[in-house]
Amino acid sequence: MPLAFWGGYVVRLAVAALVIGALYIVARRLRDTRVFGRRSRRVEVLESAMLSQHAALHLVRVDARYFLIGSAAAGVTRIAECDGD
Repeated sequence: MPLAFWGGYVVRLAVAALVIGALYIVARRLRDTRVFGRRSRRVEVLESAMLSQHAALHLVRVDARYFLIGSAAAGVTRIAECDGD
């Protein structure tokens, strides 16, 4: 293959890498500065208890609601909705 082909290939690869890097930096800055007004996470895991190697219970807060969630190898199940008090 001629040298001009490889030169053009390297330039295009470098431009693609710069674009991907710039998008990554912009996404990190948007997340860190919280531009969209989100002050806290809407979903937060408050407590977790391992029952076995593949099963666990989680107390999760979603906005002002609390849920008891069970996770196992077969999937995730909502067990109960708890009071916030």
